[in-house]
Amino acid sequence: MLLFGIVVLVFAAGCAGGLVNSLIAGEFKLPAVDKQANVFRPGWIGSCLVGGIAALTFWGLYGPFAEATVLGGFQAGPPLILKVGELFGSLVTGIGGGRLLVAEVDRHALKNQNAALTVTRNELADAVATLAAQVEVKS
Repeated sequence: MLLFGIVVLVFAAGCAGGLVNSLIAGEFKLPAVDKQANVFRPGWIGSCLVGGIAALTFWGLYGPFAEATVLGGFQAGPPLILKVGELFGSLVTGIGGGRLLVAEVDRHALKNQNAALTVTRNELADAVATLAAQVEVKS
């Protein structure tokens, strides 16, 4: 039961970090599909979830149970505790995880916008070439 409480605290701290990241990045919005950029924007809820998962992941990698046996013979590990530094580390990890999510969404949006601009440029070049040909024929 103590492990469950620690997991919940670490996840909650990561979620808080994701929420802080949403506020900093100006993405404090509900999840929605951006039709103009043709991309899904997960909003603050997605940022919170990614922050929580990132915090749990880092706590699992670098926390006191990183070397604990999952399968196989049972070995007594370090005492089951959560230090203040680990909790605040989870908060910072949540901010970083949320930033990764926002950066990935922005990358996809820019890729889609770049493709649309390329198509528009090519269509414009074709239209200019057609008009130039028509002007030369009339001259």
